Amino acid sequence: MKDQSCLFCKIVAGEEPSEKIWENEEFVCIRNKYPVAPTHVLVIPKSHIRKQEVATPAVSGVNSPYNLEEFWGKIMSAVFDVISELKLENSAYKLVNNGRGYAHFEHEHVHILGGTKTEPGGQT
Repeated sequence: MKDQSCLFCKIVAGEEPSEKIWENEEFVCIRNKYPVAPTHVLVIPKSHIRKQEVATPAVSGVNSPYNLEEFWGKIMSAVFDVISELKLENSAYKLVNNGRGYAHFEHEHVHILGGTKTEPGGQT
């Protein structure tokens, strides 16, 4: 499913430029256009999956159409494939998943940041 107004859906469809790092049948990884670390990539579902459907469905009162354990298992498997592809597994990296109210995009995604001796993107 694609949302015509979603930047990530346009990137997946090849309608917006991006630097693809990795992809499989369900996910794509692109370089962040505005990095906050030497390595800053995003792992994005190819389908338009809204944060409220997978990140906070119980809190937001939304009935998720997804099996949440399956979705998060698959996206995290993709994240760790990307970490391996970028050879970050033996170095420092940080995973970030912004909640609905903090995210710039409602299309679910996970940030991978690394390539620095200090914590990228601020203290957590």
